[in-house]
Amino acid sequence: MKIDWEQLLADCVDFTQRLIQTPSMPYEESELASLVAEEMRALDFDEVWLDEIGNVNGRIHGKNRELPTLVLNSHTDHVDPGDISLWPVPPYSGTIVNGRIIGRGACDIKGPLAVQVHSMAALLRGGERPLRDVVFSGVVQEEIGGAGADYWVKNLDYEVALVVLGEPSENKIALGHRGVLQMWVKFDGRSVHASVPQNGRNPNYALADFLQKLAAAQEQLSSHPLLGQTTVAPTIIEVDTKSGNVTPAWARVLLDFRTASESSNSLNAFVRNLVDEWSISIADGWTNAPFSDSDETIYGFYTPPESDVVQRAQAAIGRGVGYEPALSCYQFATDGRLFTPFGIPVLGYSPAEEEQAHIAGESISIERMGESLRGYVQLLREF
Repeated sequence: MKIDWEQLLADCVDFTQRLIQTPSMPYEESELASLVAEEMRALDFDEVWLDEIGNVNGRIHGKNRELPTLVLNSHTDHVDPGDISLWPVPPYSGTIVNGRIIGRGACDIKGPLAVQVHSMAALLRGGERPLRDVVFSGVVQEEIGGAGADYWVKNLDYEVALVVLGEPSENKIALGHRGVLQMWVKFDGRSVHASVPQNGRNPNYALADFLQKLAAAQEQLSSHPLLGQTTVAPTIIEVDTKSGNVTPAWARVLLDFRTASESSNSLNAFVRNLVDEWSISIADGWTNAPFSDSDETIYGFYTPPESDVVQRAQAAIGRGVGYEPALSCYQFATDGRLFTPFGIPVLGYSPAEEEQAHIAGESISIERMGESLRGYVQLLREF
């Protein structure tokens, strides 16, 4: 029995619209998880279940169930739609305009989620089975740190051959992304009444000087040959006082580093080299704990292009879509970083475009979804 690709895409688009029409902010994913579970049951998945944290999972049995499992991973939460007036259509409408589905989560990540679920069902509809067991894993709270993925990987009771992320890759195969390190840099001064600033030591001046030097010194940071240049962005600035007539006792800035070639120690040294004659302290940006002492390179995830999983996935997807998909990397971080410590290979493959993520008017191309379905189906057949 052949797959009806036109009907498959139509069903996938309909599911995407229903997903978009079901808001699922972090901690509020349960209704969407129920919708996904209901869809997988309707599509005759062999197993469907929700775990204790709220992740939704579905399994289709493969021809050889002794092989390690292929996992298709997406998340069920999305970011806030923001100012509604900036949207061309209501953000939870899933309206189709010029061949694109518009709505919050269309790109990140409900359109790709629908593609993953319906590509698994496509084989069953065509009277086939995948080569090995395939599990869809829809995890919670990706947008706020990845608690769902962390729970999933720490409670695995089956062997995993590969995780394929649905994060936006424009139908290219994403091999990884830089890791994230956040660092508080605190400048200690001496607080006084603002009418006599000469009697104190205002840390705001030191912070301003530091930020100027930071902007000029970024080119000193190293680069990874595929994942790219290390970057740093000052994000949050805080002082110890809320009184406008008091100079601060301290001022601090949060630095967001993205890197695949630096370590905690090298970034610590980089920052301290930019500070002249001022007392500073450096703390972990997530916990405020003392900054870690490590020479280990910081990664998100990275699967080398010459690896067996990349070669096999690229060949299979290529046979599905009729051309060899390009290799790429993500600029943003993904839950893939949580699987790396467990030795699980990770790739990304998705019809969504990275530049659509989190914007007002977020959308996804229906044509690319159709192409991605073909790529996924062939991957399930062969990998």
